Amino acid sequence: MKLNIGCGKQFEPEYINIDLYEDLIADKKMSAVNLEFEDFSCQEVKAIHLIEHLGLYQSIYAISEYFRVLEPKGKLILETPDLEKAFRTYLNSDYEKKKDILSWIYGLPHEGLEHKFCFPPQLLQEILEKIGFENIVQTSFYNKESIPSVEFVCNKPEMSNIVEIFQGFTCIRKKLLINKIIDFKDLFITKEQEDLLNNLLIKTIKFIKNDNRKINFKLIKDSLIISPLIVKIFIDEMKNFKFFADFDGSQILELPEILIRYKFHEILLNALIKAPLIPGSQKIIFASIESYGLGMIETLLSSKTEKDKMVKKIEQLSQDIQKHHLKLFSPNIIRRYSLDIFYQGIKSFYKQDYKNALNKFLTAIKLYRDNFLYYWNLARVFVNLNLKQKAIRYYKRTLKLLNITKVQNKSQIKNDVKSELKSLKNPKKKLPELEPIISIDKYQTNKLI
Repeated sequence: MKLNIGCGKQFEPEYINIDLYEDLIADKKMSAVNLEFEDFSCQEVKAIHLIEHLGLYQSIYAISEYFRVLEPKGKLILETPDLEKAFRTYLNSDYEKKKDILSWIYGLPHEGLEHKFCFPPQLLQEILEKIGFENIVQTSFYNKESIPSVEFVCNKPEMSNIVEIFQGFTCIRKKLLINKIIDFKDLFITKEQEDLLNNLLIKTIKFIKNDNRKINFKLIKDSLIISPLIVKIFIDEMKNFKFFADFDGSQILELPEILIRYKFHEILLNALIKAPLIPGSQKIIFASIESYGLGMIETLLSSKTEKDKMVKKIEQLSQDIQKHHLKLFSPNIIRRYSLDIFYQGIKSFYKQDYKNALNKFLTAIKLYRDNFLYYWNLARVFVNLNLKQKAIRYYKRTLKLLNITKVQNKSQIKNDVKSELKSLKNPKKKLPELEPIISIDKYQTNKLI
């Protein structure tokens, strides 16, 4: 069986022609990132000018699906715009030609025809290798409209332990997709999830290359902190491929289920929020929370008595936390989450709802302690609430954090903060009505000319 995916109006008689939007000549209407075919069921997959319509992470999932359905030694043929040559051609073309090339890069304003992501060839080569393909041959050419394209032809390797691991990870991605754990609308979280999968893949390959056949807690412990749910899917899939001889009787199988049940990453987030509010201490405090979490996980693997005690402790902690619906416990996700709350505080500040702004800024600081704008805005809110001593405290914290923050024109920013603080300490001077400060753009000197 051969597949022609994203066929549009290009019918291939020897292939099953597939398209999601154009069903005029397609044999099957189907998503390119969720193929309705069994593992190892296809001899060849062809995707001509498709992945640029999907976006970066959707393309990774699509290429993962192509690997999954291909039989050993099966062939993949990909064709997509050559982004680098397209830009060079654009710069060396006349006005009319430039218009044609822009539509080649960005696509057309019609459903299914927009280009979401055009790949530099080196990046596409890297993705193909990470998915598991070999014998990758890249060819650059100009199509009939004299537009630069690049073609990749590669193969799925013959079966081996390593190829089974690659196959397992394609199945993991499919489960993430089917169970709606992956959400391509939130690319920030998608990136973190994909980074976690890549980390697990690298560790697993290294693990197997060392001729290990039993599960090693070290392989998954850090990942359990980030996402017990993804680790559970990983363990289930590796068990299906029978990589580890003692899977069925291992306590490790039960670990992710306990952590998922009691929303372990929310417990860790709650511990982070309760930690001391020391400016510039985010890395240290986050590392201590990770160690705290790993300690609890290791106890779950100890004696039955200690395990039962820890389960009760985790259950109690889960009842006392404020739910934040955090999907992953990672530094980048928490920082992004804190920024979302900070911007909510800015909105309240503009609307002169100072009490709500105060609560938002405090929450943002509890999540992320290393952004001096959080402290500066909180100080200004306290000024507007006529709470001088608290304002002074947070101006000082702003300055303390600025001292250890790398930022352009730091001295000018510090002078402005000191000026506000000096004005606040002057009992004869009336307190000004201060507005939010969203960014430090006005202090930046690197402007395009």
